[in-house]
Amino acid sequence: MVVVSDTTAISSLFRVGKLDLLQELFAEVILPNAVFEELTALEAHGYDISKIREASWIQVRQASNLTMVQTLNNTLDLGESEAIALALETAADILIIDEKRGRLKARELGIPTVGLIGIISQLKKAGHIDAVKPFLDELRTIGFWIDQNFYNRILASEGE
Repeated sequence: MVVVSDTTAISSLFRVGKLDLLQELFAEVILPNAVFEELTALEAHGYDISKIREASWIQVRQASNLTMVQTLNNTLDLGESEAIALALETAADILIIDEKRGRLKARELGIPTVGLIGIISQLKKAGHIDAVKPFLDELRTIGFWIDQNFYNRILASEGE
């Protein structure tokens, strides 16, 4: 399975100390160069990202269709633009992306997407976590924004 990721899920899972859970679902995750550069910005905030740098299951690649990246970058940020271009180039089975505009553009281009909440739900279904609520609450402590109504719907759908 080919999986490409934008920044939010990797960054959020890393910041709450649960990055390895992503490997439970996906044997390999590809990060575009721009996404990796966005992740290195965490170092300026005191994070040691060596775990990301050294993870054998995380591969960093350059998107080759720079024209597409530039076109997408007119309305999306560079990480999202490269992630979408790389997902197309690799015929990715899934693109991990949270930002609404990026998800809409990816879907318009025929790329299947999942966000961090969807990943958390998959982790529970696969038995890698016992409950969604503590995970969501921990994400909220690092500033991951979840609308309260959406939060309540997620918990209801997970039986929590």
